[in-house]
Parts: sequence; C-alpha cells; structure tokens
Amino acid sequence: MDRNAIAIVLEEIGALLEIQGENRFKAMAFRNAARALAQLEPDLSAVLAVGVLESIAGIGPATASVIRELAGTGGSRYYDQLVSQTPPGLLELLSVSQLGPSRIRTLHVELGIASLDDLERAARQGRIARLRGYGAKTEARILAGVADVRGRAGRRRYAEVVELAERLCGFVESLRGVERAEPAGEYRRGCETVGGMELVARLAAGADRVAVADRFLALPGLQRAQREAHRVEASFGDGFRVVLWLADGPAHATTLLIATGPAEHVAELRGLAADRGLGLEAPGLSEGDRRIEVEDESAIYRVFGLGWVAPELRDSTDAVRAAASGALPRLVDYEDLQGCFHCHTRYSDGRATVEEMAEAALGRGWRYLGIADHSQFAAYAGGLSPDEILEQHADIDAWNARSGPRLWVFKGIEADILPDGRLDYEDRPDLLARFDYVIASIHSAFGLPRDEQTRRVLRALRNPHVTFLGHATGRQLLARRGCDLDLDAVMRAMAQRGQSIEINSDPWRMELDWRHWPRAKALGIRAAINPDAHSVSDLDYVRNGIVIARKGWLAAADVVNCWSLERVHSFFGASRSSAD
Repeated sequence: MDRNAIAIVLEEIGALLEIQGENRFKAMAFRNAARALAQLEPDLSAVLAVGVLESIAGIGPATASVIRELAGTGGSRYYDQLVSQTPPGLLELLSVSQLGPSRIRTLHVELGIASLDDLERAARQGRIARLRGYGAKTEARILAGVADVRGRAGRRRYAEVVELAERLCGFVESLRGVERAEPAGEYRRGCETVGGMELVARLAAGADRVAVADRFLALPGLQRAQREAHRVEASFGDGFRVVLWLADGPAHATTLLIATGPAEHVAELRGLAADRGLGLEAPGLSEGDRRIEVEDESAIYRVFGLGWVAPELRDSTDAVRAAASGALPRLVDYEDLQGCFHCHTRYSDGRATVEEMAEAALGRGWRYLGIADHSQFAAYAGGLSPDEILEQHADIDAWNARSGPRLWVFKGIEADILPDGRLDYEDRPDLLARFDYVIASIHSAFGLPRDEQTRRVLRALRNPHVTFLGHATGRQLLARRGCDLDLDAVMRAMAQRGQSIEINSDPWRMELDWRHWPRAKALGIRAAINPDAHSVSDLDYVRNGIVIARKGWLAAADVVNCWSLERVHSFFGASRSSAD
C-alpha cells in the first residue's frame, strides 16, 4: 500500500476516533500523520527501510506503527477494530450541520442513536429536546439538518475533495499495470459540491484489469463494490462514491471524456458523432467495427469540427455552440493572479499580522494585497473601531514606505450591510473615504423575504464608497442556503455604478455562484477572486475561486486582481472619485 492510500486510511481512523469519543488530540494525531505522508518527498519504502519514520514531523510512535502495518500488509488491525466498534450509521451523522463528534457521542450513549433514521425518529418524538444542553430549538435545527443531509447525501464540498483526489490518483498510479491516473467527473468539471470521485486509470499494454480492480477495491474504507466491464464503483462510509474507470491506451481519451461528463454534454457530442456515422463510447471513437485513433480529448472535439471545451465549461448548454463558432474564451488561470483584496488580520478575527500576510503574498509572487478586516458592527469578529482603523492604516503605511516597490498593500474594509440596508460607518463618510476600497457584505438577517432582502442590498450599494459586494448571498455549501435575492436587479444596479462582485473562495462559500457570472459579465461587471483569508495559508483559497471563475466563462481581463498594480490603483482611484 502506497503513502496516498495509507493517508486515506489515517484520515478514516481520525474520524472514527472522534465518533468514539476519544481525546481529540489523538484523532488529530492521525490526521496530522496523513498530511505528513501526503507531503513526504522521499519514497515511503525508502523511509521505512532506513527506520526514520518517527523523525518526520507529524508522525509519532502510534501513527508510525499503523503506517508500517498498512505498508507491509495492506491492512490495519487497529482500523478494523475501530470499524467493528463503530455502528456504520454514526459516520453519516457527521454530515448534520448541528452535530459534532461530541454531540454524536452523547446522542449515541444517551439515546442509542446510531443512524440518520434513529436521529430523525428521536427528534420527531421530542426525545432530543429533553437532553440537558439541547432544548426544542436545537432539536428543530437538528431535524432541519437531517432534511438537508438527505438532500445532499454522499456529497462533499469541492475543496474537501482536492486532497482526496490527489491521494486516490497517487494510490491508483502505484498499482501494477497502471501508467497514469487522473480525476474526472464533477471534480474535474469544478463543481462546488461533488457527489463522488471518478478516476480514469490508463493501463499499460497487457495489464490485468481484473487484478487492478481487485487491488483498488481492497483499499480499507471502501464498501459496496460493484463491477462493470470498464469500471468499478464503491463508496466510503458517508456514501461518497468512488469510481475507477479502466482504459487501455487507445481508449484513454474517450474514457476520460465520458467519465468527465456531464451526461448532457456527452449526449450532445454523441449526436454529432451519429450525424457523421460514428459511435462515441468509453472503449473508443468508432466507425462501424473500426476504431478511430484519437490522441487526446482535443482530437475528439476536432473530429466534430469543435474547439476543445475546457472541463469547467461542460456543464453549460452553450459550450458546444461556442466551440463550433470559435467563441470559447481563454479562461483565467491561477498564474494570472496579481494579488487579492479580502484578507483579515489580527486587527479583527485573523491569525496573522499585516506584515505576515504581506510577506506570504510576496512568497506567492504577487504584486499587491488588500487587507479588509471586519467593520465595527461585526463585534463577534472583533470589528474595527475608528481608532483601530487609524492604527492599522499606520501599519500599512509603514509597510508601503518600506516594501511597497516589492508588494503594495491596499487599505480595505469589509463593512457590514446592516439589517435596514445602511452600511456600517455610513455616518462617518470621512472614515469610509480613508479606504482604498470597501467590500459590502451581509453577516446577519439572512432570512428576510426576497423583496425586503433585495431592497436592503440595493440600499447599501447606493453608498458611493462601495467597491465590491462580498459573498453575495452568504451561502454555506451543504450547510446553509444563501439569502433570497433578486440577483439580476442587484447586478443591474452594480453595473450602472461600476461596482464589482467578489468570488469568495472560502471552501464553504465559493460564490457568487458560477451560474450567474455569464450574466454579470454581459453587464460589464468585473470579478475579484478573493480568499476571505484569516491566516497565511488561507491565501491559497483563491484556487477555489479560479475554479468558479472558469466555470463562469471569465477571462483574466474580467478579474480585477489579474490587473496590473497601476490599473488597480486607477480603478480604486476612480471609485473614490465617484464617492467625493
């Protein structure tokens, strides 16, 4: 078993320990070990051979013992013991937004709850409300959470699957007979939530596909295996599917295309193939009994007279039409980014200083960084008082005087949109004028009726200091629906004022939703791909935003933080001039 497969098992052990009520530091130790293995540069077998496993940061004696057993035998007695002691339905309860491991443990011990059905039954009977520390409101939220889980069963947030995708691909590539493995399905298309991980394995000539499938399905944690001619499917304990497509060299391109999907896009291509007397299936592109050799996906599209459609665009019904007319955009890439504008520091609820965030941005090769801590209304997040704003601006001025030629730091604020539509600090226009830009965001009163919520946002956008609308609906993926807004009315108002909308790249948000960006782009609205970073490492969340921007048909020219420093200065300067 290779390091990627072992890391997957270590993560599962961490989750099982939490459910069983073990010390959270013990569970964390297994998760830390999983990350340490994923980042290991030497080959694991070499590390094991020289006996230095415990010298690796994040790996201790207990986790090392499990790693050695998994590497040597392909199994773990400790993992098997935890599985046998854990009712299978308990892991699924982690998906309920109101429940954490400790509450799940309490419900299991006090009420015998061991599955989602048990939880729903207990809530409907009022038994949860009678537990100390719960009550009727908590019980009602749990019941609503159960309904949400049933609606999203087996789905995970995109950002949660990135690491899993890397580990699964690494594991599959370690199997004898596999030349290469790459992700497909919803993950490859950049969907914000993913209902399963599809992988395509390119097999070497003469590889035993049955043996490859057997080794794959032997991965601890996989359940309910199903086999077909060209693929195998299983799932993890929470219902998250894992599908492995097995393709010989000549069938790799067509298998990757079909495994990537979606079904509607593939059906459209199959229609074009039928018009030409061709067949398009996973085993290959064919004319009667003759297989047509295709080198890669681009070659398949060329057969139909189309430009290659990037996976992120394949959920769009306009993609094939645009590919036929040469109208596909050159989509934005991570390398196009010059900086970002939504970052928090210790001045509010961040964990790093202004200088630490700036140094981290420099390390990523960026040219500028925007600091936008919370405004004073967000007291729960340490919102800034007027005096704290002046103090922070002095810090930023000191950085720019010292290091501005290397990286310029802009002065921003994430100002709350108050329940009545006023903007925080609205009674202090002199204070708002001190900022290079203002991000207006909703952090309260999410449940207002559509008309009232829309009026609220439009009222805030009329403040001339507003530059960006932050995380537009306030949604939390797989946990909370966003505000009910007339987004078209909001976008039309913003277009008239030259305001921009951020793509909030926090793993729980990833909005404005990609489905709205073609309309926003048509109105001339620019995007800002922002991490909503609360730490140095959070700056990398922008990669999630790149996915949403690409799905929304955005090019680098459509994204403010792909512009040069000089152009951003001019953009903010024009925004401030309109506020004067």
